[in-house]
Amino acid sequence: MTHALEIKNLSKRYRISGKEMFNALDNINLTLQAGEVLGLIGHNGAGKSTLLKILSRITYPSAGEVNINGSIASLLEVGTGFHPELTGKENIFLNGSILGMSRPTIKQRFDEIVEFAGVSQFLDMPVKRYSSGMFVRLAFSVAAHLDADILLIDEVLAVGDQEFQKKCLSRMNDISSRQERSIIFSSHNMSAISSLCHRVGVLKNGRLMKLGEPQKMIDFYLEEMDNYQRHVPIAQRTDRENDGRGKIIRLSLPNQKVISQQTAQLEIEIQINEAPVQSARVELHVFNSRTNFITTLEHSFAPQGNTQKLTCTLPHMNFMPGDFFINAHLFLNGQRSDFVGRALYFTVVEENFKANKMANLRNNPGVYVAQEWRPLDSPS
Repeated sequence: MTHALEIKNLSKRYRISGKEMFNALDNINLTLQAGEVLGLIGHNGAGKSTLLKILSRITYPSAGEVNINGSIASLLEVGTGFHPELTGKENIFLNGSILGMSRPTIKQRFDEIVEFAGVSQFLDMPVKRYSSGMFVRLAFSVAAHLDADILLIDEVLAVGDQEFQKKCLSRMNDISSRQERSIIFSSHNMSAISSLCHRVGVLKNGRLMKLGEPQKMIDFYLEEMDNYQRHVPIAQRTDRENDGRGKIIRLSLPNQKVISQQTAQLEIEIQINEAPVQSARVELHVFNSRTNFITTLEHSFAPQGNTQKLTCTLPHMNFMPGDFFINAHLFLNGQRSDFVGRALYFTVVEENFKANKMANLRNNPGVYVAQEWRPLDSPS
């Protein structure tokens, strides 16, 4: 089978201070076959994004080589290649050009890009006013309509809604199976990794720990991640993705054991380092212990001062009993400023002991859905 991409002895080192060096990647060896979808999983700081940035030629390796057969397009961060002051329409042309699409090609595919993204009503609006979900839909749509031989995708689907995620996964499957193009897909969404990828690589501290069949790699990774940074306060987390403008310094549940169907209250504190900030948004993405996405808690506000304290009350915590965690995002003036994965762990229990016992056996909790049953009228 033809190699679409081959990585040999790839390393990337950064100077931290003085003579101290940090190995972001350490001797990576990897191949990508034509038409293959390769998944990359690992905690924040494991080296996934660095690897994709090297493959995209955003940064260069310190050692090793990369052999690429064909063209590459990448979708690495929300908002990369977009100008916040330009409209959605203007950004389609800007982003398409950055990704290597000619202006005639962009014009030819413009309607298809807009239809896939579902943002036709907002094309003349500056993208700084888009929600993160709209941003992702438009960015993915532009990248997915390229003719690149290899598509690199880094965790951006985490902020899209469920329906659009399904749409994206379907599109990626079409790109790899029908169009015989290759994809490297980095994600914390294990369901997406499992359903889409042919092989999965597990990265840890810049090293490729394992490479193999998706479910085996996922099980290995989840065992590794079960207590990842669980006891480190969010303010002290050094594995965050942060641009220095703002920071989430506290995220807590007064009682980390929550009783299902009863009220729960989250508390969050934000530090803002850059002024002025006209708009801010917090997004808390909730996952169960199997990393299946459950829901998003979202709030937009105008910051007052350098610190902002917020509470989020959930009047009826309709989660099934089991273990959950939250990935926390902070957006300032429409651009993501801070991200902390597994920022908070919590457990949901039921007063009914049998339900808790079943939850431990199931280990894949979801949510209860309000429902009402009644008999249909008898036919006349």
